[in-house]
Amino acid sequence: MSSLTLLRSSARAVAQRQSVRFASSGAEETAAAAKAKAAEATAKLQAAAGPALDKAKAVFGGVADRAGGLLGAYREPIVGNAAVAKEVLKQVYVAEKMSPPSLAQVQQTYSSFFNSAKDFGFWRNLYESGQWKKVGIYAVEAYGIFKIGEMIGRRHVVGYKLNEVPAHA
Repeated sequence: MSSLTLLRSSARAVAQRQSVRFASSGAEETAAAAKAKAAEATAKLQAAAGPALDKAKAVFGGVADRAGGLLGAYREPIVGNAAVAKEVLKQVYVAEKMSPPSLAQVQQTYSSFFNSAKDFGFWRNLYESGQWKKVGIYAVEAYGIFKIGEMIGRRHVVGYKLNEVPAHA
């Protein structure tokens, strides 16, 4: 057998192996169904996000337009991820049978806390049990969250930006 014949037979064998189809006959139908499902989900997402964006534009005016413009190509993935997160949280809320506390529960909790805070024995017990450390940490956390809110509100970490003109100009 010559080398040319051997080369041709090995080339045919390689070609036959490459032409073998491993996918099932329904793969194209499954892919088409998946594309249709994805298009439907995208349409649903846009329908859900549309009214929310309109409401945000009405409330925030030009701020929403500027934020959308700053996001550029990232806008669609961010809106999509936010919608997915909303749906996941909604399912968790339903599955865990969560509900916000009633006004009576809030009033009862705060009144019991303030009534016990007036009693000196409460503070002595807090100190003796070592729970004052936990309360102190909670207080520092609350103060920190308040300060972060202030920084966000004034859009500057330290003080307020002043647009003063120098007096000697």
